[in-house]
Amino acid sequence: MMDPDIIDDLLARLASECPGLVTINEAWFAEPIDDFDAQTPAALAYLAEDAGEALETLRPTQRVTLTYGIWLVCERADFRAQRQALRSALMGHVFSEHHDPVAYRGGQTTDIRGALIWWREFWTVDTWLHG
Repeated sequence: MMDPDIIDDLLARLASECPGLVTINEAWFAEPIDDFDAQTPAALAYLAEDAGEALETLRPTQRVTLTYGIWLVCERADFRAQRQALRSALMGHVFSEHHDPVAYRGGQTTDIRGALIWWREFWTVDTWLHG
């Protein structure tokens, strides 16, 4: 069975399409941001949810929706430009012939500290699990 997770491809896409980001990493394995001046703007991505449809459990393939969370940490002055770069890089992108285009699910400000904004948004991509 092929693992449908595309986190490595997602990080590579952000690295190639978002040159303004200083730090791009998988959130689970990222070092803490200690020097905000040197390490931001930052995008830290993670697989947030892997949801299948129970109605198709008897088939050898089953549709699954992968949801990725991306933390965007940057100064207020950079926020709109960095968020737009991230969205331009992902909206409708097709990572493989096995994955549907990426779709925006939503976002929200989770914290504002001084000049820094902590924004988190979610992206989904549908694919298939093969038994």
